[in-house]
Amino acid sequence: MKKNYFFAAVFLCQFLISFGQNPIGCGTKLSQQEEAAFLKSLSKIKTWKKSNTRKTVATPYIIPVVFHILADGTNINNAFTKEQMKCRIDDALLTVNKDFNGQFPEYATTDPRFDAIKSKLNIQFVLATVDPEGNPLEIPGLDWHPEAHVVDGYDAKIYDYIWYGKNSKYYLDVLVVDEPNTGQGSVGSGHAFLPIQDAIPRVAYNHRYIGSTCGSNASATFAKVMTHEFGHYFGLKHTFQDDCDAVNDGMADTPPTKVAEGCARNVLNSCGVYPNAENHMDYNTDCQNMYTRDQTNAMTYWLDDKTVAKYPRGLLWQESNLSSVGVIETAPIANFNSNTTAICSGKTIAFKDRSLGLPTSRVWTFEGGIPATSTDLNPVVQYHTAGKFEVTLQVTNALGMNTKQVLNYIEVDQKSGANLVENFTGVFPPLGWEITNPDNGLAWEKRKDVGHNDSSCMIMNNADNAVVGALDYIRLPYLNFAAGQNSQLFFDLAYTKFDDASPDVLKVEVSTDCGLTWNVVYSKTHTLLETTQVPTALANNWVPVSDANWRKEIVDLSAYQGNSNVSIRFVNVSGYGTRIWIDNVNVAIIQTATPVSDFASNVRGTRCTSVTAPFLDVSTGNPTSWEWSFPGGTPATSIEKNPIVTYNSPGSYGVTLSTKNGNGTGTTVTKNNFITVVDPDRISFTEGFENSFPPAEWEISNPDHKLTWEKRANVGHNSSSCMVMNNADNAKVGEIDEIILKPADLSVGITDFSFDVAYAKFDAASPDVLEILASKDCGLTWESIYVKTHTELETFVSADPNNWVPVSDSDWRTERVLLSNFKGVANVLFKFKNTSGYGSRIWIDNVKFTFDSKETPFSEFVVESQKQCSDLPIAFRDNSTGEPTSWSWSFPGGTPATSTSKTPAVVYDSPGTYTVTLTASNSYGAGSVMAKTDVVVINGKNSLPFSENFEASFPIQDWEIINPDKDVITWEKRSDAGKGDLSCLVINNADNPTGLIDELILKAMDFSSSATPFLSFDLAYTQYLNAFDPTPAPDKIDIEVSSDCGVTWTNVYAKNQLQLQTVSPPIQDDPATTAANETNDWIPTKDSDWRTEKIDLSIVKNQKSVLVKIKNTSGYGTRIWFDNLKINNGSNLAVTKPKGANNLSGVQVYPNPSSNVFHVITPVSADNYTVTVHDIGGRMIYKETFSGENTTDKAINLSGKTKGVYFLNVTSSTKKGYTQKIIKQ
Repeated sequence: MKKNYFFAAVFLCQFLISFGQNPIGCGTKLSQQEEAAFLKSLSKIKTWKKSNTRKTVATPYIIPVVFHILADGTNINNAFTKEQMKCRIDDALLTVNKDFNGQFPEYATTDPRFDAIKSKLNIQFVLATVDPEGNPLEIPGLDWHPEAHVVDGYDAKIYDYIWYGKNSKYYLDVLVVDEPNTGQGSVGSGHAFLPIQDAIPRVAYNHRYIGSTCGSNASATFAKVMTHEFGHYFGLKHTFQDDCDAVNDGMADTPPTKVAEGCARNVLNSCGVYPNAENHMDYNTDCQNMYTRDQTNAMTYWLDDKTVAKYPRGLLWQESNLSSVGVIETAPIANFNSNTTAICSGKTIAFKDRSLGLPTSRVWTFEGGIPATSTDLNPVVQYHTAGKFEVTLQVTNALGMNTKQVLNYIEVDQKSGANLVENFTGVFPPLGWEITNPDNGLAWEKRKDVGHNDSSCMIMNNADNAVVGALDYIRLPYLNFAAGQNSQLFFDLAYTKFDDASPDVLKVEVSTDCGLTWNVVYSKTHTLLETTQVPTALANNWVPVSDANWRKEIVDLSAYQGNSNVSIRFVNVSGYGTRIWIDNVNVAIIQTATPVSDFASNVRGTRCTSVTAPFLDVSTGNPTSWEWSFPGGTPATSIEKNPIVTYNSPGSYGVTLSTKNGNGTGTTVTKNNFITVVDPDRISFTEGFENSFPPAEWEISNPDHKLTWEKRANVGHNSSSCMVMNNADNAKVGEIDEIILKPADLSVGITDFSFDVAYAKFDAASPDVLEILASKDCGLTWESIYVKTHTELETFVSADPNNWVPVSDSDWRTERVLLSNFKGVANVLFKFKNTSGYGSRIWIDNVKFTFDSKETPFSEFVVESQKQCSDLPIAFRDNSTGEPTSWSWSFPGGTPATSTSKTPAVVYDSPGTYTVTLTASNSYGAGSVMAKTDVVVINGKNSLPFSENFEASFPIQDWEIINPDKDVITWEKRSDAGKGDLSCLVINNADNPTGLIDELILKAMDFSSSATPFLSFDLAYTQYLNAFDPTPAPDKIDIEVSSDCGVTWTNVYAKNQLQLQTVSPPIQDDPATTAANETNDWIPTKDSDWRTEKIDLSIVKNQKSVLVKIKNTSGYGTRIWFDNLKINNGSNLAVTKPKGANNLSGVQVYPNPSSNVFHVITPVSADNYTVTVHDIGGRMIYKETFSGENTTDKAINLSGKTKGVYFLNVTSSTKKGYTQKIIKQ
């Protein structure tokens, strides 16, 4: 069984760079808005630097760090233990501390040209020892949750584990996951957030690259990538950027760099300068050894900041914070715990020092124990004598001494004969209880927010207990059944199974020999344990919130009456299913002879017209007969132990049970309003949310038990309150919250349904969704009747959408929902469903139902056709309320110009924008007039012959780019390569995650006069190859055509990465150049790199309007290059540009071959010339632009470049070109 732990998430644009030992990517990059904030911060840093306001004390910055382990290594078959991970964390922090402080020997031997700006920081990263709740960590700096199975570093699930700011404590959080950077798989190294970003500060990191020892996959140099991510955390960008802009990374003393170019010194980079290749913020992982002065100044600025960043880094190193997270000494506070407090004589107890304040020494005293004293951190003590004994712990450090003494803490052979009652409201495990966790993984634990009739209980988390068959035990205190009468164990249980193939098992076992042997007295597997059924998709996170979710379980212990030595334990056997919830554990050693009546049912009511409820007798005292009373039910009475009763009428009904056994009549119990059958609304109403919330008999579904639908007072549409869903703070993208209305009776006439909405979207990338669904079968199935995403929902554009509140009438819009499909149904459920896009608040008011409506229609219509093409029908559909019986349409410019159809189809022959008007009528009269201006947009068509060489602006007018994932990678123009010039079309699969689709639809073509249409284009491509990994990268191109405006498409061309290959032999990845991948970096520079593709389009011959679509499916491979796209009537197409017109004459190159310097003579001209040099792999190694008026002899210095063949290209500003092969000796 494989569980899905992935949640969709909104994340920053990833940035992929190949480097070092493995092709690893850092996922840190800024959005356009964040880039602006970064530039703004540079001036603040400059001002701060001049004012000399930095921290001046000589003591180092101390930064508390915690590693949240949210993966287990099984994704690469390299599972790790706590001890191994602690070893790797220690090694990683040692590396980071030495890097920041310049303590590696290589720091002293970096490139001498950067000695003047080389800098280090007086800082220490220290593992925290106290969690946000104030509890000492078992292992310093290690928050152990491998059961979380977090794969993606942008998964919203990580917010559950971040500690920064929790309970006013501040940590540098490192979230250790499987694949930190979306799309980079298990090789992506990590990412971090800069202080200028509106993101909770954190580092996401790949578990395989932590440290360089104890099972890590990283070398000693590659382990420095964590130093790189910490640099981001404190405000630094990559030293490499997309161009040679002087601002570059914002640091004046780091030379501009376009890409990571390796560790070689004395080599000019593509910006014509010597790069600071050994900088920690570059990605040359074989030589990262230094920061610059401006970089350490910037980090110091952000370290000192407590007001500029939304999440300041300056809060980390404050003395009050360091003491609260256990990084510096404070006056000690003694505390301890043990694995149990009750044992049989001769057994041992393990003690743990849980003191705060970092004590340096301790003295234990164990009354009655062996040893009687100890100075160990976690001693183990044996007790041989019966009795109750005190334990004392005294702890000391330089700031003081503190003692904790607990009288009668240890009980040896103390077996209670009193009834035991435990509801888990106190310490856990309770006194005298003992947890046994053989695999040191997940164990029995306390849950503080859920209980049956209280707020706490005990749980066993099998949802994350992936080791099927793993055993976990919790033993109750020792008991004395010598005087036992009618003895029983009863406890409240809640459970929903994950699926049939995940067999969690709960057992109860009893021992009469202090645990040497155990007898099973209760055992249920998942199907029998289940108290509530929920869909599998919700089972992992299900929480029992109602009385009906719980069931009392009763275990007969009469066989142990008379025994003075009884041990009872719960046993969990994991089936990798879900959580087992237990509350209100009672061991009734002595009970009355007659029963105490009680009952339960997991069905307590319905929104349907009837309900069948199974009743369960949970009486104590072993009853043998039962008398039930069910007023309003069928049957109305029963003498069965567990009867089944049906209720067919709306109302609330009580249930009564009396029991007997051989000793006499037991108690009688009555539970009023135990069963409820909801009476549907059939009287028109408007819910304005003025009273209690949720309104009567509405129900909220909140799976994550966090933000959900709520009432907002002092805001409303013509009222004083409304309902709101706060997605502005709902960080779990994709999280669903629902509110289900009381059922409605739509059996009579027409029902009108409307509501008012107000919404200001946060941005285009935060897709909140509001949906309304309806059900005819009491929620068994649901039909969507309304859905709008953020762009459609928007009613107001706000500069501050996070804090926007609708205050005027114009901020609201009334939405009307058609209910025609539900007419005549007597019981219909409706629910509002919010899907968070981490956007902004959705405001809802005036939910209005008008039953048996007599109103005229509110006219409305939709354009059914997704695309609108000339000469082809465009479909319209009436969407009016009030069930209209006639329609009056107006289509100026269309054919027909008017219509009375409910669903007319109209043809527009000419390009332009058109208005459409509809008036709908019903038996009560004509409705409103709906006119939509420019609702139809008809673009022009291209005629044959057609050609495009991508020299003009891009995107091209009336071409449609479809980028479904809305990332930064899509179809784009390149101006440094082409077939016959320096412009072409490209799709960058080198950085495009596998499976992502990008489409390009050309402007419609008129083939009405073409019987033999053909498409041709020039293609250049070399498939992705990796010297260290043979896994293919299956890039694919499909070309499709449509003659019905995109309703249907026909494939006319399909090629994968092998068929697309144009370079022969294919470019190879050189294993010696570990800092680059030649296939990723390749650019087509020669005619032979290109191949002309010809495609027969006769399947759409003689059609008036034809769409052509190029569809790219990324295989995470390389770039695919297109140029000289042509469509003509016939296959004999000229596929290249005329050479004579574009050739640049008068160019000379000498000497050739040359050892270093080549001279280029150009004709005197008013043109500017650009000289580029590419290596044989297509990588540009030199570029320079100069004026043709002043310089006719240009020296091209290739010193430092390897010997071999290169290609020199000279291009004039009038797009004439000259290419020459040159040889460097």
